[in-house]
Amino acid sequence: MLRAFLPVLTYPTPTALPGLQRALDLVATLQGEVAATIAEVDVPPVSAPLGPVGIDVSAMAAEAEAMSRSHASDAAGHLRNEAKRLGLEIGIDHVRSRWEWAAGALAGAARLHDLSLMAMGDSSDERRVAEALIFESGGPVVLIPASGEAPVHLNTVAVAWDDSAASARALRDAMPLLEAADRVILLTADMDKPIDPQSVEGILAALDRRGIQNSHFEVLVGSGQSVGEALQAAARRKDAGLLAMGAYGHSRIREFILGGATRSVLASLQMAVLMSH
Repeated sequence: MLRAFLPVLTYPTPTALPGLQRALDLVATLQGEVAATIAEVDVPPVSAPLGPVGIDVSAMAAEAEAMSRSHASDAAGHLRNEAKRLGLEIGIDHVRSRWEWAAGALAGAARLHDLSLMAMGDSSDERRVAEALIFESGGPVVLIPASGEAPVHLNTVAVAWDDSAASARALRDAMPLLEAADRVILLTADMDKPIDPQSVEGILAALDRRGIQNSHFEVLVGSGQSVGEALQAAARRKDAGLLAMGAYGHSRIREFILGGATRSVLASLQMAVLMSH
C-alpha cells in the first residue's frame, strides 16, 4: 500500500486546510495511507528580555509558539476528521524545531515514505520546504495548490518528457499514479534541446505494454513564457489533473540553484505537479 508523507506548517504561515483536503483526496484515490508531520515552531530563548526599543522579545516568542500550537491543533483535528470521512488510515506526528530548521527536518522525515504531498500557498516558507523535499528527500513530491480552480484528479495525467535522467525518474516515480489514471498524455516542449523521436515512441510503447491509454502532444512555448508555465497550461488544456516532471537543481549552502522549468513551476503553481530529482 502506498504511504504518503504530508508535512504541515504552523508558523508563520500555516498550511491552508483546503490544500490538506486536496492532498487527502488524492491519497484516497490511490487507496493509500497518510503519515502527516505537523511542524511546530520552537523559538530559542533570548539573552535580553527587552529589545532595543522596549519590545518584550520573550513575550513575542511565547506568542509565536502559542499561535503555532493552536494552528497545529486545528490542522490535526481537520486531518483526523477528513481522514475518517474518506476511510483513510492516517498517522499524525508533531515535531518542534526552530523555524529555520523545519525544512530539513521535514525532508528527513519524508525519506521513509513512498512520496510526499506538499500543499502550496504563496509563502516563501512553503517554497523553502518544497525545495527541501524535492532535492533532499530522495523521492517524488506532489505539489498541490492550496487554492485555485484547477481540480486534482487522475482521470488524465500529463507527463513532461525531455529524454533526460530527471524526466525518466519522474516517469518511473509517477507510474503508480499513471496506472491509476484513465489516460496519460506525454508532453514535449519545442525548446531547450532536440528530443529524440525514438525516445518518445519508446515511452508510448512502454505505456501500451502496461495497458495505459496514451497520446503525445507537442507543447509550443510562447514568447515571454517559461517552459514550466507552458507545460502547466498545456496540461490544463488537456484536462489533466496532475503533471509529472523532472526537477533540476542542487543545493549549495542552503541556496538552491534551479533549472528554468523547476523555478517557474515553484514560483507559479497552477495545478498539481509531481516533481522528481
